[in-house]
Amino acid sequence: MSTGKPKHYQKLQEMYPELIAAAEALGKAAQGAGPLSEKEMHLVQLGASTAMRSEGAVRSHARRALQAGATAEEIRHAVILLTSTIGFPTVAAALDWLEKVLD
Repeated sequence: MSTGKPKHYQKLQEMYPELIAAAEALGKAAQGAGPLSEKEMHLVQLGASTAMRSEGAVRSHARRALQAGATAEEIRHAVILLTSTIGFPTVAAALDWLEKVLD
């Protein structure tokens, strides 16, 4: 049965179960600390992932944003909004990564 988590993450979870549990608990606490919807949280995290140039995280947050009700247009717009802040080359790369999820 697939957990939906990347194999590397699953391996880390096996090697360092307490560390991964603590990281997941921190993430859940952060999610519960404010009024943003699940969709909004994933769009924010998508923006941060784009700025970090983390292809895996961009795809992950795009998938989760879709599951939370975001449209492909909203996801693309969330990334395009970053152009003046992080630059067009980074945004263009993220848009390319997104197409593999949004197609």
